[in-house]
Amino acid sequence: MRRNGFITGLLYVLMVFLAVGLGVLIFFNYQANTEQMAEIAAAEAAAAVTPTPAPTETPTPTATPSRTTETVTLAFAGDIVGQAGLTTDAAESDGDTTVYDYTDELAGVSVSLEGADLAACTLVGTLSSGTDYEGYRMNAAMADAIVSAGFSLVNAATDHILDDGLDGLSETVSLLKDTGMGVIGAYNNEISTGLLVANVGDIQVAFLSYTYGTGGVSVADNSWCINLMTTDYMTNQETVDYDQIDADIAAVKEAGADIVVCFLYWWDNTQYYTVPRDNQTEVVDYLCENGVDIIIGGGVKAPQPIEVRTVAREDGNANCVICYSLSNLMSCFNDNYTNLSATARIEISQDVDTGEVWVSGVSYYPLFMLDTDDYSDYTDPEYKYRLLDAYSAIEDYEAGASDAVSEETYQAILTGVSDLQTLLGEDYDIANGGVALDFPYTVSE
Repeated sequence: MRRNGFITGLLYVLMVFLAVGLGVLIFFNYQANTEQMAEIAAAEAAAAVTPTPAPTETPTPTATPSRTTETVTLAFAGDIVGQAGLTTDAAESDGDTTVYDYTDELAGVSVSLEGADLAACTLVGTLSSGTDYEGYRMNAAMADAIVSAGFSLVNAATDHILDDGLDGLSETVSLLKDTGMGVIGAYNNEISTGLLVANVGDIQVAFLSYTYGTGGVSVADNSWCINLMTTDYMTNQETVDYDQIDADIAAVKEAGADIVVCFLYWWDNTQYYTVPRDNQTEVVDYLCENGVDIIIGGGVKAPQPIEVRTVAREDGNANCVICYSLSNLMSCFNDNYTNLSATARIEISQDVDTGEVWVSGVSYYPLFMLDTDDYSDYTDPEYKYRLLDAYSAIEDYEAGASDAVSEETYQAILTGVSDLQTLLGEDYDIANGGVALDFPYTVSE
């Protein structure tokens, strides 16, 4: 009986302790909740006082103004070197009469001229209606072949244009003009001299041309017949006539030229070099800075780089394209790289609304001068020399065309294209799309 009472008392004690503990727990939990509620209330009060900042607006990009442009293309090939071998290969016997036809020899350049608004090349030598074709003298039929290939302008300022004296120069210029082509750099009479500014599309393009020398022929009494780059052309051939060049640039600008092209026939000490020499870069730097936009070099007998730069001038920045050397378009040379050349295609754009004009693109077509004697497996003995459009020749061979080049020639052309990409610049190759030039301009570093 006592034992049951003890147990009952113990249960009462435990219940009291549990009640006290639960009360303490409720008290402290209530206090914590009260503090938390106070913090929340304070935060809400602060939020009511401090407004939420407005989101930052995304800036509206400035639209690049669209341009309505018109573009023309100028095509420039290298040097037609009037060596006797080309004329011998062009000869055709008709009984007692020999006629000459260079058309097939030169036809390979035509693909690279297609679609050009103006195409130009350089003639190294003279043309004659006579019967003696020694040295750098070719038959008059070369003029017909040049125009048939697609050219409309010939640069004649070289060190061989006076090989047959003033009479030879005069006949050459007359024969070229008789086909309807323009001639720059050499003139057949004093009245016909002057600076050429041609209307190509709606763009005024000026053409200047200079040769370092005359092959030792003095023109002291007939200085009007040729454009000379040096004042000491009969001696050291080192002093560049910048005064005359400045006057010519100023004259074509005054005549309204939008773009200025300059042909340069380089010194003997540049021949066979595949990189420009100091005397070349000095002249190029000067011309680019003083108003020339396109420079076409010749006389080197090997390819040299194409270069694009943007220069700062007094009248604004300008893109310049320099073809240090496009090499031999046609020749009989067999030294390294002398059978490789290219046609440079340079685009000129004009903003229809503002009239602004700029150089907007450059590319080149590789060319290969074939001498069949160099290839033991060549199968067509009917000719010795042919100028080939490199990519057309490669395509014909790979397609199994009946008139394709031989295996050995095909391999040589592949090597030649690779060499041209190295020497001229791979990006400019038409197979790689060429290079588009930006406008407005950013000055080159």
